[in-house]
Amino acid sequence: MRKSIILVIALMVSAMTFAQERDYNTLKGLSFGVGLPFECRDLPGAGTTLNIGYDCAYPINDHFAMGFYLTGGGGFWGEYKQYSTVDHFHPVLRLTAGLMMQIGDPQNQPWLIGIAPCTGFGLYDMDMTLPVEVRFGKFITERWYIMGELTYHASLANETASFEPAVRVGYNFGRKIKK
Repeated sequence: MRKSIILVIALMVSAMTFAQERDYNTLKGLSFGVGLPFECRDLPGAGTTLNIGYDCAYPINDHFAMGFYLTGGGGFWGEYKQYSTVDHFHPVLRLTAGLMMQIGDPQNQPWLIGIAPCTGFGLYDMDMTLPVEVRFGKFITERWYIMGELTYHASLANETASFEPAVRVGYNFGRKIKK
């Protein structure tokens, strides 16, 4: 298992290094998102989160780029039925890292796909969770892009389970390298 993980990381790093020498657009973006977490196991409730992230993808060929993203954010959620009169609003905190892919012609509004399989952590009502996250989006102009995101937070203590759909808007600061 460790050998395959090291091999995958080495292939990703070598692909990114190879991609830096080419003349294509590079995604280096800053994205902001608003999420709506829904607690569905221990204390059912809903809330809101604000997230900020860095998205990066280096071209491998004319129609595919690969990289990573980092996201952090926080917010709160409240219980539908108050369990306690003192403590019915709970903090939410999360940090996530994932794999980012850009598919399509960089000059013609490419698609964006992101996957984070338990690479990060979250805190829901002070219960540590592992996020499983999927992103799907598209460039709407040459620089601006929008993504939908769905995150499932599984509790390590088997108490909390929550879904968090979110919408992200980002701006690409990357530039095309001139020949």
